[in-house]
Amino acid sequence: MKVIQSGSNRIFLVIHNKVVLIDPDKQSLINYIKILKFLQKNSINVPKLYLPKLKNLNENIYFAVIQNLGENFFNSLQKKGFRITEDWLTNKYYQIVKEISKIHNVKKKSIIYGGLFSFFDLDLLRWEWKYFIENFLINYLGYVKINRWLNYSEVVISNCFNVFKEHFNLIHRDLQSTNIIFYKNKPYFIDFQGMKIGNFLYDLASLVEDPYVLLPLKIKNSVIDFYFKINSHLSKFGYFYRYYKIQRLVQVLGAFAFLSIHKNKPFFIQQLKKYNSILQEIKKELTLI
Repeated sequence: MKVIQSGSNRIFLVIHNKVVLIDPDKQSLINYIKILKFLQKNSINVPKLYLPKLKNLNENIYFAVIQNLGENFFNSLQKKGFRITEDWLTNKYYQIVKEISKIHNVKKKSIIYGGLFSFFDLDLLRWEWKYFIENFLINYLGYVKINRWLNYSEVVISNCFNVFKEHFNLIHRDLQSTNIIFYKNKPYFIDFQGMKIGNFLYDLASLVEDPYVLLPLKIKNSVIDFYFKINSHLSKFGYFYRYYKIQRLVQVLGAFAFLSIHKNKPFFIQQLKKYNSILQEIKKELTLI
């Protein structure tokens, strides 16, 4: 048996071909199961659910048993190392884009009614910036003067929210390599309990600007172009990618700092040491808005 702890309070017990998910937040666990079944119903690649049965959901649920799909995409890339070719990696990302597009194109009626998904709205956009400013800029870097960052935040938030108002869809909200598993050569999504009704650009930026996998610029551009090629009806929103890229990266640094300082998570402490490249990328984009 292998025990895996994530950035949250959940614990995963890996037992052969099954994973036991233990979540101290019972409502969170119930929502996770409901979302899993919703995604399966919409033909999205996610793990199978063995226990509990959907009809038996109640407040006394303490764990769920799901399919063990193997190691995540990040770990598999680490093992493959120098054997990775540009064509191979690009093709993998094309596969992920095809699968996430299925989520982005789920009919609006089915995601709005039922109350399963909340909106990635103005309050949440602002919360992510507050998370970044308090945990990363103030608590980690020791910044005192933050007025310039507050001004930047209003510009980014305003643009992201305006795009959201014009087009919204279901999003994963944490679409990066540790939450993707290739099983039988197909991408499967995990850690989807934070799914929201937001804008697809947040997911696209999360995938392309993944802090764990530093993609070459050529592959980044290729993946973005491919997304809009197969989702041509969304191409008019491509200009706003920059704003969602900034929004996602400030969330990443805020999370890295919070999980390092307040939760003492070793994995995120190591990731936070590489903060400068992410911060410089944010600053570069901010000069262009």
